[in-house]
Amino acid sequence: MLITRRDLRMAFTAGLGNGFSYLSGIPFGYYVPLAVFATAGGTYGASLELGRQRILGTILGGALLYVSFWGLKDIPLALAIAITLGTLRLLGGLLKLKVGYKVGGLIVVMGWLIHGGDIPIWITIRLFWTAFGVILTVLALQLFWPMRSGVEVFKHYSNLLVGIQAGLQESVRQIEGGAVNRRSAQVMHQQLRNQLISLRKELPSVAQELGENPMRHPRYLLINDLISCSSRLIIAINGLLRYPSVRPDLESLRVIHQAESALLNAVSERLALWQRLLLTVETHSNRLPPAPAVPFQPPERWNSFYQNLQQTNTGDLSFQQLERMASRISRCRQIQRTIEQTERQWADWQSS
Repeated sequence: MLITRRDLRMAFTAGLGNGFSYLSGIPFGYYVPLAVFATAGGTYGASLELGRQRILGTILGGALLYVSFWGLKDIPLALAIAITLGTLRLLGGLLKLKVGYKVGGLIVVMGWLIHGGDIPIWITIRLFWTAFGVILTVLALQLFWPMRSGVEVFKHYSNLLVGIQAGLQESVRQIEGGAVNRRSAQVMHQQLRNQLISLRKELPSVAQELGENPMRHPRYLLINDLISCSSRLIIAINGLLRYPSVRPDLESLRVIHQAESALLNAVSERLALWQRLLLTVETHSNRLPPAPAVPFQPPERWNSFYQNLQQTNTGDLSFQQLERMASRISRCRQIQRTIEQTERQWADWQSS
């Protein structure tokens, strides 16, 4: 298996910390590389959380060891250790520690069995070296080969949004009476599909960057939702371009055409807003791009038409024309609902 940049960064950081602790002359310096190896496997956020839990576990384990070593010294050793570990597990659960209590457990056992004569000094120095190792790891994640797949995928998605907006504008020109080149529409559709496939191929890199359980990470879930949204939009736009507007010359159908045009223009403007929001991840690489502050609101012209759809006069249309008109309205409705659902999910992932 090839050595990755993450492995090199971890080895370099651990070696740097170990060298510093050796030159300092302070004992127990080997806890620095141990802290690095325990926290440097994921991203900045994951390492920060692992480091926080490791420090809390060290503090909790040290405090319980200090109290129990002198408070329970008159009972059998095995029973004293068992009581201390049980208390540690209980308090760790209350503090929602997932890995920190394991560190605390090691401190309890090692303190009772090995460091009985220098517990206060050993706990203090271990806490210092652990905190130093965590800080060193977090700095290394920012300075040495920072993982940027999660940032790059949002930039590539922004480029995809440009193509989708072009498809929406082409659909609007079609409604307004412009001729649509079937060949160019097919080429546009294929280009959008290829971009979408390329985005899906980036997901494994994003998952690797996010570390353990990436499928539950808000960033991964948001990227998945955005890709699914684009897939539905591309299909709907392709359907609109394949089936031109029905009888633009009829005055009775002008309301339908104006409503479709208003909705598609509004969605295009909304995607431009998405693009700006997604590109802010460049300056806030450790956070999700902010969701739109206000939920998407379809234009009033579309809402009014859709609510009064049954009152539209379609008596001059053939069955095939009615079918095509219904298909176009359905695809416009699909575009609207896709935008609304994706923004709701986006806001949910941001708040989680």
